[in-house]
Amino acid sequence: MRCSSSKEIDMYAPKISLALAAILLPVSVFASTECTKEPAEKWLSEKQAQAQLEKAGFTVQRIKRGDDACYEAYAKRKDGKRVELYINPVDASIVKEKVK
Repeated sequence: MRCSSSKEIDMYAPKISLALAAILLPVSVFASTECTKEPAEKWLSEKQAQAQLEKAGFTVQRIKRGDDACYEAYAKRKDGKRVELYINPVDASIVKEKVK
């Protein structure tokens, strides 16, 4: 398809912008999970991080070191919903929570 006028270009610009946003936005959100830049020596152990989550009311089923300087925890909230948590390994704060 060839655009013959600026009016046609103006007509397609919003559609192209929307398509690009739909493709690029999820990628940028996924790539933006970074929990800490602190060295591993300053990290809590997985057991310590799990204890902090349990104090906050989560029932932790599994916790592991993720690929992005985070701990990943699979847990249940007080309301029974299953969640995947991205945890800052230095202070056990929740950086991101996904409800399953």
